[in-house]
Amino acid sequence: ALLNTHMHMRGGSLLLLSVGTAALRLPPPAACARPTLASPVRAANPALSAPRAAAARRTTTPVLAATAPPTPLTQLASRLWSWGWLNWWVQGALSVVGAVLLLFANSVSSASVSAPALAGRALALAACATSFASTFWQWGYTRLAVRIRRRPERWTAASAASNAARALYVGTALNLVGIGIAIVGAEAIVGNLAAKALTQGSAVVLDGRAAAATVQALDVLIVQANTNTIAACFFGLLTSMRLKLAAATAERAAEA
Repeated sequence: ALLNTHMHMRGGSLLLLSVGTAALRLPPPAACARPTLASPVRAANPALSAPRAAAARRTTTPVLAATAPPTPLTQLASRLWSWGWLNWWVQGALSVVGAVLLLFANSVSSASVSAPALAGRALALAACATSFASTFWQWGYTRLAVRIRRRPERWTAASAASNAARALYVGTALNLVGIGIAIVGAEAIVGNLAAKALTQGSAVVLDGRAAAATVQALDVLIVQANTNTIAACFFGLLTSMRLKLAAATAERAAEA
């Protein structure tokens, strides 16, 4: 009996040892395996890598926004906006400098002013006022551009060009009038200075009574102020001519 019991225990031990050895030799189950980046599980299942690949494409591929080509209407509005503001600053600055110089010269000059000098100063002031009027009128080109951009469906290239042409006609007329007045004023001012320069050699200054007969620094300031006015009106005229070309281009494009 003891021998039989010993044989059974030895057989059970050998059976357990064989089962354990077979279990150690078995590969791990697929559910417990941890796939790597090059794992056949990821390669067999493309849905796992699709979102990451799509994200990579979004970050590496540039997105080009499709922009519509400019129309003749938008081009005209852009020209009115840019040139209107450019004229506002350039012509406005020149007109302000000219007005300041004229007012300063009139405020500190002597009471005895000859008739040609007075006429020249009056014409220079009138030309400066015309330049201011032209500056404010041509600033209206920017307002026309705003109206076109705000409601483009109410405008066509032909109607916008027609409205711009009417406004440009008035702006051109104002600048031409300003240049004409300033030129006539310059004739009077320079003529008065020439007369002073020719006669100041024989003028005798006693107690300041003959000081008005000599060329003074204020006379040069008046010439400078009148020159600024001519330059301001010339730039306004240049703006009107450029915008007339833009309006004509838009009108031809509308007819084509």
